[in-house]
Amino acid sequence: MQSISITDLGDVRGGADSFGRCGPGSSLPFLGNYYTPECRAHDAAVRSAEAGGDSKFMAHLKALPQFPAAVGSWFRARFGGG
Repeated sequence: MQSISITDLGDVRGGADSFGRCGPGSSLPFLGNYYTPECRAHDAAVRSAEAGGDSKFMAHLKALPQFPAAVGSWFRARFGGG
């Protein structure tokens, strides 16, 4: 089990419930509540980069290769496209 400080806990956005949710954490509720494997892969790439010491900006930059698939999966989930 890993413990984190109260300061680090304050930086958590969306919590574990938002992992794999399409969209930035649980903000922007108009996006809906869609969880897809592609959005989960993007979230995992961001978290992995942050765990490796990258800033939030660099972590998101490194996760860009997974972003188009995540966006496409949101459209499929939202609008029912194949």
